[in-house]
Amino acid sequence: MADRVLAGRYELASLVGRGGMGEVWEARDRVIGRRVAVKLLAHHRGDGGAELFFREARTAGRLNHRGVVTVFDMGEDPDDGTLFLVMEFVTGRDLAALLRQDGPPPVRQAVDWAAQTAAALAAAHTADVVHRDLKPANLMLTTDDEIRVLDFGIARFMAATTQSSQVMGTLAYMPPERFDQHPGDARSDLYALGCVLHELLTGHPPFPATGPVALMTAHLTTPPTPPSHHRAEVPAALDALVLRLLAKDPADRPATAADVHATLRSLLESALPTPTEVVPADAAPTVADRPRPSPAAEPAGRPVGPDPHALPTRTAAPPLVARRPGGPEQLPPPVPSRRRALSLGLGAAAVAATSIGVAALMSSGDEAGGGRAGPGASTTGSRSPAADRGWTIALSSVIPTAPVVAGGVLHVIDLDGVHALRPSSGERLWTGPLEQAGSLTASGSQVFVGCDDGSVYAFDGDARPRWDFRSGTDRGTTVRAHGGTVCLVTDGILYCLDAATGATRWESARDWRDYTLAVTGDTVYLSDWDDQFVALRLDDGERRWTRPSDGFLPGPPTLDTSTGLLYLVDAGAVVALGPDDGGERWTSPIRDDGLESPSPAVVAGDTLYVGGGDRLVYAMNAADGEGRWAAGDRAGTIPAVADGRVYVADRSEHFPTVLALDAEDGSEVWTFTPGERVGLTGDGNHPVVHDRLVYVATPAHLFALDVTTGKHPT
Repeated sequence: MADRVLAGRYELASLVGRGGMGEVWEARDRVIGRRVAVKLLAHHRGDGGAELFFREARTAGRLNHRGVVTVFDMGEDPDDGTLFLVMEFVTGRDLAALLRQDGPPPVRQAVDWAAQTAAALAAAHTADVVHRDLKPANLMLTTDDEIRVLDFGIARFMAATTQSSQVMGTLAYMPPERFDQHPGDARSDLYALGCVLHELLTGHPPFPATGPVALMTAHLTTPPTPPSHHRAEVPAALDALVLRLLAKDPADRPATAADVHATLRSLLESALPTPTEVVPADAAPTVADRPRPSPAAEPAGRPVGPDPHALPTRTAAPPLVARRPGGPEQLPPPVPSRRRALSLGLGAAAVAATSIGVAALMSSGDEAGGGRAGPGASTTGSRSPAADRGWTIALSSVIPTAPVVAGGVLHVIDLDGVHALRPSSGERLWTGPLEQAGSLTASGSQVFVGCDDGSVYAFDGDARPRWDFRSGTDRGTTVRAHGGTVCLVTDGILYCLDAATGATRWESARDWRDYTLAVTGDTVYLSDWDDQFVALRLDDGERRWTRPSDGFLPGPPTLDTSTGLLYLVDAGAVVALGPDDGGERWTSPIRDDGLESPSPAVVAGDTLYVGGGDRLVYAMNAADGEGRWAAGDRAGTIPAVADGRVYVADRSEHFPTVLALDAEDGSEVWTFTPGERVGLTGDGNHPVVHDRLVYVATPAHLFALDVTTGKHPT
C-alpha cells in the first residue's frame, strides 16, 4: 500500500502498470469515496509542459462518450511537479495483453472491437480531438466486452516535452506522414486503426520488422500484406478496408472514422463468418466468445427510453418520424448519405464537443433578445393552441445540437442534413441533405449550417442551398450569423462572409478557438489558443482590443444592449466587460467543478443566468453581478428563459433530466426525463423555447414539451 496522496484527495493504493507515458495507479478518491485510476506523468518544471498538459487534458476531458475513458480531474503535485490525470477505473485487459496471452480473436469479434473503436474516434474527431497514439495497449476490453479508448491528448504532450519524442506515437502503428514531423490529423488515427485491425486479425502488426529504421522504411515504402494471406476466412471486403486504412497517402484513406464505422457495421451484418471458425496455422488460439449480459438482468427502475449505456456500435437510430395531433405518420425517408450509416452506431451517444454551433433563438424571423449576441436568448409568446400537446420525432445524430427557429420554421440538424419542421406539430417541410452537418445558426429567415469538411451552406425557405462556401480545410466548422454577416472558424482560421451571397469579406489566421466565436452588430469576439480574448471590427477584421483570459473559456460571450455590457464566463467567474474597450466592470465568482465548466451566459430582463459547473443555474443581477439564487447540485446547460421560467438540462450522461424552474427563486416547476443524453459543456446542446413549446434535442430524438406541464406524447 502506498501512502502518497495527491492534491490532498487521491490516495494511491497500488501500481497497476508502467509504460512510456508514466505510471498508472489504482487510487481512492477521499472526497466521494470511489475507486479511480490515476496516471502520473513526469515533466521538467519550467519547460512549459504543465501548460500544454492542462490544455491537452482539458480538450480531451470534454469528450464524454461511452467508448472513451472518462477523465474526472487533473493537477500537478506541488512537491515534485508530477502531473496527474484522474480517470474512471475500468476493469478489464488492454488488447495488447489480450493478444499476447490469448492470440487473435475470431474475425467477427475483431471487427466488432474495431467498430467500437471507430465509433469512439468518430466522436472525438467531430470534437476536433485527435488521439495520435492509437495502439492495442490504449484499447481496454472491459469485462462487459466493451472497448474503451485511453490516453486522448497525452501523445502530443509527451512529444512536446520529451527530447526523444520528435514524433508522436508508437513506431509499429505510426502513419508515414508522422516521420516527416507532420502533426497528423484524423486520417492519421485511421492509419493506426488499420494497424490495430490488422493485428487483431492476424496476430501481428502489418509491418513486423525489427529495428526502428527498418520499421520506418516499411511504413514509408512497403505495401501491406492483406490479412487474408495469413487468415483465409477474412473476406475480401475486410481485406480492402484494411488496405485502404493503411494507404501511404492520407488522401487515399477513408474520409472519416464514421465511414470506417459504417463499413465495419455493414460487414458485421452481412459478410463475416460465424464465430465457429478455422484457426489460422500461423496464429495463436483465439479468444472464446464472451457471454453478453441478459436483458433480464437490467436493474429495476430504469426510465423508459433508449438505453443510456448502449454502445454506439449496437444502437440504431430510427428513421425520422413526425407525430401529428391526428396520430402518428411515417414521413418519407430522407436522401441517403454516407454519414447516415453512422446512425447505426452513434445514435445514442453524446460527446462534449467544441465545434457545435450556437443556437440563436428566433421568433417569427426576427433576431431574439433585442440584438443580444451570444449562446442563447429569451423568447416569449403564447399564441398557438396547437402547441399544447407537444410532439416527438426521431433523429440520427452523433452530437445533439440545439435547434433554431427562423422565419417561423424550426430547423434541426442530424446525420442526414438540415430538417425544416413545423414548430407546432413537427411536420417535416423539407430536408436539405448534407453529409457532415455539425453547426447550426440563423439570422432573419436564413439558416446557416457549418459542416465537418470546412464548408458552410445557407438555406432560405427550401431544401436547395442558396449558396455554399468551401474553406478548403477538412476540419469541423463553427458558424455564427448576425444581420447580413456570417462568420465561421475552421482549422483555426476566421472567415467573414456576406450572408446574402457567401462572398468572403475578410479572413484572419491566428489559431482561433471556434467555440468562443460570437458576432454582434459591429464586432466579432473570440479567443485564441494563447488564451487571448480579442474583439475585431466586423467590417474589416481590424483589432479593437485584446484581453488576456484567466483560463479555459467554455463558450462565446453575450452582449446585452440594455445594460451595454459584454458578459464573459472566464475561469470560474462571470466577468462584465465594456464592449468598446474590454474594460472590466464587475466580476461575480461561480464554481468551476473540475472538468465541468460553467456555461456561457444568457440575459433575460435585468437578470443574467449561467448553467454552472456545479449547479444547474446561477441567477444574478445583470447590472452589478449580485447573486440572486442558485439551483440544483448538478452541472447545467445554457439556460433558456421565457414567461417567467428558466428551462435547463443537466449534463448527466446517465438518466439526464430537463427542468423548468421559477425565474424568481429557482424553485422546480416540472421535470422531464428523456432517457438520452441532452446537456453538453460549453455552447453545445441546450433547451430552446418558442411559442409555448420547449424543444430538447438528444442523439436519437427531438422532443417538443409543453412549457406549462413538460408533457410530450408517449
